[in-house]
Amino acid sequence: MLSRVDFSGEVRVLDLACGTGLVTFELGRRANAASMIVGLDLSPAMLRTAKRNRLKERSGCPIEFVRAAGEFLPFRDGFFNYITIGLALRNFADKLAMFKESIRVLKVSGWFVSIDFVRPDSSLVWYLYRFHIFRVLPALGRMVSSHWRHTLIYLANSILISTSPEETCKLLEKTGFRDTHSDSMSRGIIASIAAQK
Repeated sequence: MLSRVDFSGEVRVLDLACGTGLVTFELGRRANAASMIVGLDLSPAMLRTAKRNRLKERSGCPIEFVRAAGEFLPFRDGFFNYITIGLALRNFADKLAMFKESIRVLKVSGWFVSIDFVRPDSSLVWYLYRFHIFRVLPALGRMVSSHWRHTLIYLANSILISTSPEETCKLLEKTGFRDTHSDSMSRGIIASIAAQK
């Protein structure tokens, strides 16, 4: 996903559903001093952790964190060069609203890029994968704590009802994006999606 971002010049990147900042900080490490990275999430707990982690990070540019919903972005039109979403696209209930806001805040020719877990097309892979995420991972999580077990069950259910990459590309096109495409990885359990304004 990050390979699609051109860090050779000044860039403004919005990392949607940034969580604790894993992708946000990696963007910051790759960007130059004139760039700006903004991590956005709705969870106060996630953002508190991200802000604590920022104190330990070595970033090449300013990194800011904002609490807001992806469906209602508090930024002016055409502000960002890129919007990234790492392993969280399936969590948006109203993807169309989020895509509309994304295209609004992107500059002309800006890119929306995402990578996420999806349901694989192969029935055999999906059978094995479903067994792993619904049985094996929660059992391992239970050994750590009940919180981890519940988190992993949520992950499994969110993958079960996730929108296919093809459907996601159609929604992006409906919003006005062009050059939409998806690439399948890891035997179809992960998909990267890119679209240009």
